[in-house]
Amino acid sequence: MDLRLVEKFKLVRVADVIDALDRYGFHGNVLVSRDIRPLYPNAKLAGYAVTVRTRRAQEEMPSMSPEEYDKYADGWYRDRANYELFMKHAGPGTVIVVEALHSPDVGFWGSTVALSAKVKGVEGAVIDGGARDAGEIEKIGFPTFCRYHGRTEVVGRLEFNSRDVNVPVTVGGVTVRPLDIVVGDYDGVVVVPMEVAEGVLERALKQLELDRSVQKPLLEKLGIRL
Repeated sequence: MDLRLVEKFKLVRVADVIDALDRYGFHGNVLVSRDIRPLYPNAKLAGYAVTVRTRRAQEEMPSMSPEEYDKYADGWYRDRANYELFMKHAGPGTVIVVEALHSPDVGFWGSTVALSAKVKGVEGAVIDGGARDAGEIEKIGFPTFCRYHGRTEVVGRLEFNSRDVNVPVTVGGVTVRPLDIVVGDYDGVVVVPMEVAEGVLERALKQLELDRSVQKPLLEKLGIRL
């Protein structure tokens, strides 16, 4: 991974990236669904994708006492939804991308995993599914994009294993491969295929510069700094 590439992608807007992708022949097939939105307005991310594919759990939850449930939950997080399977691949310059559209009520991403990711230097998360603890995630300042405000935990509802990590996933109607570049801001999320990342970045930076040169006299007249 080229961390300098990521830092430069963080300088441009999603709109600049999309305009650049148009010039490389990529159009709607890289635009993540507009239904996947930032949890808070100032969220912005860019980085190499670390992907996770999840499945809906099929069996019925057994009846048990609260104490038995605690043990059941520990086992679920250990054996059927172990976040360390993907977190060990995540770090500076990466964005965690999760396919979980099948479980809208599940808060796959919450404040605890957001804290862990922030400590590791992860750039953000894009969840085609649910995230919860929205207010706390905003206070933490971890850029999170999701389709739903989930409420439940994953126990008994959602699962994945080591074979579901760093494989192609479908998020917001777009195929995302490990190490594709994912860029997000308040306008939404776009995926940059790894093969064209450097050229797209160069054009996106040029697009931003062109916009700013046109805007400069108007911004100065209004006393606004972007």
